[in-house]
Amino acid sequence: MDIRDDRNHVFNIRLAKLTGLYQTFDPRSLKIYRGQSVYHLVAIFIALCLCVFGMILCVSGVYYWENNMPLSIDFHWKSLMSLYLFYQMYIVVYYSDSIWNCLSITFYGFTSHSLRDRHILDRWREQSVLITTVLLATYITSLIIYFVSTLALSNDMLPVKNRDGTVSSYRQNLFNLYLFVTDETYNAHYYTFHLVEGSYLVSISMVFCVFDILLVTLCLAISCQMEMICTAFESVGHKSLGEDISLVECRDEIKKTPNKQDLIYDELKTIIMDHQAVMKIYDEFLSIFERILLTLVVVLSIMFIVLWFCFIMSFSKDSRFRSSGIFIVKMFCAIPPYLFKLFAVCYLFGNLHDQKDSIIFALYSSNWTEMDMKCKKLILLTMKMNNANYKKLKFTRTKIVNLEMFFKTTRDSYSILSVLINYIKNEV
Repeated sequence: MDIRDDRNHVFNIRLAKLTGLYQTFDPRSLKIYRGQSVYHLVAIFIALCLCVFGMILCVSGVYYWENNMPLSIDFHWKSLMSLYLFYQMYIVVYYSDSIWNCLSITFYGFTSHSLRDRHILDRWREQSVLITTVLLATYITSLIIYFVSTLALSNDMLPVKNRDGTVSSYRQNLFNLYLFVTDETYNAHYYTFHLVEGSYLVSISMVFCVFDILLVTLCLAISCQMEMICTAFESVGHKSLGEDISLVECRDEIKKTPNKQDLIYDELKTIIMDHQAVMKIYDEFLSIFERILLTLVVVLSIMFIVLWFCFIMSFSKDSRFRSSGIFIVKMFCAIPPYLFKLFAVCYLFGNLHDQKDSIIFALYSSNWTEMDMKCKKLILLTMKMNNANYKKLKFTRTKIVNLEMFFKTTRDSYSILSVLINYIKNEV
């Protein structure tokens, strides 16, 4: 892939190069240690840092569990997020060569019908460029707002009850890593801690952003190529040969294959080979990202329940859930982004599954009634092959990741939340 040829890819190559996504997977990147590129080593270093921070946050959450429930929950969900990102980066770096191969599907010439239906490719490319650009802008804007608001509220004190019964007053910071120092030390070196926590926040945001851009790009590119296949199948038997090639080429083809049914049969074989190439990338894509995304759905669901629980219980009379108002607001503000991320994953894969299933309808839409028995048998075989390939992103045979699952997960989360709140109230 060449940045000068970016208009022939369903891929925002300029943005990918800007964020380091392109260089991370490009096999031509400079290798400096045991066959690993600079970008791989940077990714590994960030992943290890996230793992260390995740364990520190987990220990902090356990330490404050009995006396500061909101702070403990805050540490635990940030720890869960950090450890998940470590796992995500490990999978992505380990399968970087396979992911680069998957990115080949973004090329306009991946199928043999790119010239005839270029408008479809252009439409999907515009969507991909727009969505990925908005994603990057949203992450940068959110980071700036979070940094500025934290500094503006830095003089607000957060009372933290220690295990020995004493109460310390810490200044509000980005991640509030209070475990290893006293409040006097933390407040005196506030900006040093702010720099460390800020580096951690930027790393998390960068990992999330790059992965989201990669996921959106691949989902849209595969959906685009599947639509190209559907359009090609629908046109079989309806369009004459002269609509797709020049008059000279048409005469040459007729001399070689005078039977119209033979021309249709050859066209079907070409489309089927394109379909098999797309499905091969689709299967490889799911085999790489399936574990990451299913884990992500579980992690986001847990975060959604825990954050809502902590926010609602902060209004109760239970002293274990009392905390600074600003701290509670910061936790509440984390709910919409995670909920939207869950929605985006379910929507993208719901659309991808719909595009895959539409192949059958596209075959029915071809002019199969006017074809000979050889072409009809080939169409029937293609239908059976498509039905046999039932691979989708799913937890069980019936629980497929789509919008229906998003609404069901949200509904179940509220049910679990109600049970937790009633349990705490009865316990008190």
